[in-house]
Amino acid sequence: MRMIGQLGEFCLYSDRIEKGICPERETLKKENYRSIQGFTFAYGPSAGGLLESVGIDLDTFGEYISDVKVIPYKIRKVRVKSIIDNSILYVERINGSFSASHTISFITAIEEGLGIEPPYEVKIGRIVEMELERIRNHLIVMQRVVEAAGFSVPSFQLLYLIEKVNRVIAKSFGHRYFYGVNGLGSLRFYEEIKSLEEIKKEYKEIYRGIIDNRIFIDRLQSNGVIVDKEGIGPVARSASFKNDARNDGNYAEIYKELGFSTVTYDEGDAFGRFIVRGEEVEESLRILSSINLHSVEYESKKRNNEGEGIGRVESPSGDLAYYVKVNENIIKEVYLFAPSSYNILAFSSSMVKNIFTDFPFNWESFGIWLSEVGVIFE
Repeated sequence: MRMIGQLGEFCLYSDRIEKGICPERETLKKENYRSIQGFTFAYGPSAGGLLESVGIDLDTFGEYISDVKVIPYKIRKVRVKSIIDNSILYVERINGSFSASHTISFITAIEEGLGIEPPYEVKIGRIVEMELERIRNHLIVMQRVVEAAGFSVPSFQLLYLIEKVNRVIAKSFGHRYFYGVNGLGSLRFYEEIKSLEEIKKEYKEIYRGIIDNRIFIDRLQSNGVIVDKEGIGPVARSASFKNDARNDGNYAEIYKELGFSTVTYDEGDAFGRFIVRGEEVEESLRILSSINLHSVEYESKKRNNEGEGIGRVESPSGDLAYYVKVNENIIKEVYLFAPSSYNILAFSSSMVKNIFTDFPFNWESFGIWLSEVGVIFE
């Protein structure tokens, strides 16, 4: 079974947790390209092209990168050690782009600890949320990569599709970022999801046009290669590994019923990560087309007054997990494994031996969100 990463005082594996520090990932160890003394080029803390404030130090002796250090500036204290309803409001706002993934993982951990078994309809509804979120965020990453390549037409076409997906989410769930949608054993849902066939048709045409462009392909191929058998998300799947919480996480059984198929590529480069996201949009649209979700009403019934649990889901950028300890409706302890914490390390390793002009394509291809890194729970 694969190691996922550090979850507070535990090392999280796909089938268990072990108390202590995770072993160092051999794949992510960086070897300097050359021992020649160079200089450090500071990119950030707020630079054109980056969506969030971040500092990046690039060590170089001219054109090639010998080392990269990513410095997140968003260190935030989040007050979640309180009553459950209040804590959910904070968790769903840690990273708005991954709000469904964060909230569902967090709530699933609480439900496991309190012995709450949500109805099948609620679980299906959560999968609909996460797949819509995956489509939107994959489109965002693809748009950022295309924009970095200077392809204005497909960039604006993807932005148009992102807005259409946001409107579908808002109409069905009441908020385009799923705020206020999820509760213990419950789900807020208004009406059947529509307009996906139109989005699917438009997306296929845009996507095929992008990957048929030889100039675009040349910018991404062999850029930022990382092959890590214990990697997560599109980073792992672009290097042929089927690492995906939809296969072994909390909702794996339902994904199996829906005929979920893991998308992989072989090269482990920025182009591979682009292809994986591109094909996963189509897979997510297929899954959603097979689900007929109606309004759900359910009053949760808990078997325990206290307990602990782990919720692990596949966010758009990889495994996302929460460990929660709860007692009498109060959150006593909480740990988070955010996918961006791994992806920052993977990005840093992949940039060694690349050149500076590879940076924007490579950075965007990892789908990193600084907002979920450096979170301190209190």
